[in-house]
Order: sequence, then structure tokens, then C-alpha cells
Amino acid sequence: MKMPLRILLILLCAILIIAIPFTVSSPNLLNDVKMELMNEGGEEIDFGKLFFSYARAEEEVEEEALDEDGHNDGSFEAHPEWKLPMDFTVPPAPDAALYTEDSYEDETISVKLEHQEMDDGTKMHVAYIRIADPSQLRTGVANPEKPASTRTKTVRSMARNYNAVIALNGDNYTDNPKKTTFEYRMTTKIRSNSNKLKDILIIDDLGDFHLFVQSQGIKEYPEIMKKEGRKLINAFTFGPALVKDGKLLELDEDYGYNPNGREPRTAIGQMGPLSYVMVLIEAKDRSGKTGFSQGKLAEFMYNLGCVQAFNLDGGNSAEMVFGEQVIKGQPGGDERTLSDIIYFATMQP
Repeated sequence: MKMPLRILLILLCAILIIAIPFTVSSPNLLNDVKMELMNEGGEEIDFGKLFFSYARAEEEVEEEALDEDGHNDGSFEAHPEWKLPMDFTVPPAPDAALYTEDSYEDETISVKLEHQEMDDGTKMHVAYIRIADPSQLRTGVANPEKPASTRTKTVRSMARNYNAVIALNGDNYTDNPKKTTFEYRMTTKIRSNSNKLKDILIIDDLGDFHLFVQSQGIKEYPEIMKKEGRKLINAFTFGPALVKDGKLLELDEDYGYNPNGREPRTAIGQMGPLSYVMVLIEAKDRSGKTGFSQGKLAEFMYNLGCVQAFNLDGGNSAEMVFGEQVIKGQPGGDERTLSDIIYFATMQP
């Protein structure tokens, strides 16, 4: 007895539907894709080809901003038309009338500056920052036309040029003659080499910090970012990393310059979604008896409640600019010229 034509067609369709997933997820095809990702450049790490579209990331930010635990927790309104481009575009200027001696606040940003002092004269300047949108966490360079150049400027002049509400020195990447560092500024690649002796800080398009101790995991990270739909905005090679995933790190006693000595220091930390802290440790004088060691700085950042924290260039480079205030890590010294700053901007026109 012959099977009716209709039943035969239904069976053929069912067989085709079942076969499609096996065809798409061919092991050979997956292996080819995996090998292509692994062979993306050896020691040099290229993040540029491994992202989903930025539009998707923006959609996720807008959705999360509406959640109770989202990036602005209802305190600010991230007007879509105010969003800043992720490049070296100069943001709107802050309203000078909104500055007080220790605060600045408008519809998109809040900065609270605190000053503490130890018995020995060491001063701790702590700035708590909340922003409405990740695009307000920015970096500036001395030469935005050629970020990889050796041109330098003072933190004060760069803060003014970029209309920073508050700014802190960066990692001064031009000071590394070997150029074996991993540096991005506002999505622009300056260098992309891993360095097993240095820690790396990556800031993504949600404004979240990711730390890589001795660069461990940095080569695998592009694939992770692609899977999560994230985009790399800024990256720094300096350190050491001080706090990672809420845990105080045990620091290498030989890391960097004079790690156990008392020096002027600067650090930046993430407290939570779109919530940050900038810290400058001011040494009373050049005696070496004031200031912080790296270990002391790590404890300080941990006690502030940082989830992630990273040490930046210190010593004569340590400088914070808040409005008309210029706070130097070494009082009385000349302002050093550097390659870059980290700063926070207003979005309010």
C-alpha cells in the first residue's frame, strides 16, 4: 500500500528540520573559527576585530539603566541625545557655578571630595564619583591627533583642554622606552603587547574595570569580550592591581619603583556600577617618611570599599585637578608633563 503524498512531504520536512542544527554546528566549522581567533596575532593582542556592534552595547546600557541595581540607580537621567562619543571629542564644559570647595553635581554627575590627614602629615585626597553614563569616564592624551607620539602636557592643561570635571594623572605610557605595554585610549590602540611583569587594567563600554595580574588571561580576553558583547574603551599597563573582585591582593615586593617606600601615590577604583573613586596620596615632604607604600595604598583602597582598584603613576607625576584646585602628590614641586589623564565629564549641555 502506497503512503499518501501529504504524509511523505511532512516526513521529508521533519527530516530537514532535524538535520539543520547538525549542519550549522559542524565540529570542523567550529574548530576553524576557534583556530582563527587563537591565531589573531601572537604576542600582539588585537581587540579590534573581536567585538559585536557597538549599537548592541548601547542598547544593553539603556536597558540596565532602568533597573533598580542598574548603572545610574535612578539618581541621574542618561538622556540619549547627551551621550558622549567614545573618542577624543571634548565634552561639554562643567558649570563653574556648580562647584563648591569639595563637590560638583549636575543632572549627570556627582563628585564629592574628601581630605584626610595622618599624624605624620601624609594627606589622603579621596574623590567619590557617580555618573549617569559610561561615556563620562574618559581618558585624554597630550596629542589626540597622534596618541602614540611622545608629546606631553601637564595634568592641569589636559584637564582644561578636555573640560574635565575632575582629572587624575594616567600611567604616562610615553615613559616606557621598551613599549612592551598594552595601552588603549578611547578605543584607539596605542600599543597591544602583553607584559608578564606588569598588571593591566581594562575599562569596557559599560564603564566596568577588569584587572589582569601579570597580564594573565589577557590573550584569551578578546574572545570573552566578543561572547559578552562588550567593547574595549581604555587599557592601562602600570599597576600593581590593588583590589580585584573585592579581594585585597598580595603584592609583589619587587613590583615597580620603590614599592615598599613611602611615596606620593595615585589610584583609581570602581565601587559599583558607574560608581568610582579617585585617590591621591600627598607626601608632606621629600624625606621619604611620609606618603604610602603600595601595600598601604592597597589596604586604603580596599577599606574604601573598592571592588576593583589599580595603582597609577605616582611620585612627581601624582596630580589631581578638581575645578580650580590642583592637588600635587609632592607639594612645592614643579608640575610634571605627562602623556595622559583619566577624567570624568558632564554630559549636560
